[in-house]
This record gives sequence, structure tokens and C-alpha cells, in this order.
Amino acid sequence: MNTIAAPAPYTSYLSPGQRFLADDLMSTFGSHELTVARLVRDHLGLLHVTLRTDDGREISAFAEQVEAAVAEGMLQPLVADLIGVAC
Repeated sequence: MNTIAAPAPYTSYLSPGQRFLADDLMSTFGSHELTVARLVRDHLGLLHVTLRTDDGREISAFAEQVEAAVAEGMLQPLVADLIGVAC
């Protein structure tokens, strides 16, 4: 009998609220900004990321795909403005 093992739990640095810029985003409105809306683990244990555009569309991908897009420079992290923030 063959048994399919569930994938090992995948951890990600992505979290809701993180913002990214996607220069190639096909959008007629907005700033080409994507925000991580939620992370959901499916019944197989795979981690899905839902990204929301500033015009309200949602894009879903595996966490590994989003992280690869960041590593390749296709998604560029937006850094919060730290002026006036005490360190």
C-alpha cells in the first residue's frame, strides 16, 4: 500500500500587512502596490498567501512563489517611513 506523506510544515517571513511594489502589475488604477491580506494553510499543509491590490483585487499564490518573486526582484518590499520613530 502506498501512503502519501504530508509535506513538512513550511514557515514564511511573510505576514499580513506587509506591502510590496510590483512594477508589472496589470492595473488601471492605483500605485502597483500589493499588501499581504492573509496566509492560509490548506488541508495538505501548503501555505497560501493572498495579496490585495489597492484597487481591491485579490491574488492568491503559494508562499514559496511570493518569496521567490521577492528574491528575484519582481516584488519589492516597501519600507515604512521611520522619520520621527524613536529607536
